[in-house]
Amino acid sequence: MTQLTINIEDKSILPHIKGILKAINGVSIVSTSQKSSTEKKLYRELHASLKEVKDSIDGKIILPDAKDLEF
Repeated sequence: MTQLTINIEDKSILPHIKGILKAINGVSIVSTSQKSSTEKKLYRELHASLKEVKDSIDGKIILPDAKDLEF
């Protein structure tokens, strides 16, 4: 399955676009709320990591080599 993200500036056209997409066989619309929980989790993790790096730099703590980090 392929996903396409569309940014729409004018929210008034959103119902029209949804109507067109729903009429196409094989196309489904993923609601924002379904995406947002995963995105929020990723942003929280990223923010925590960046804060840890900033705190390490501010406290002059030497960070481990990248090869020692576990992902």
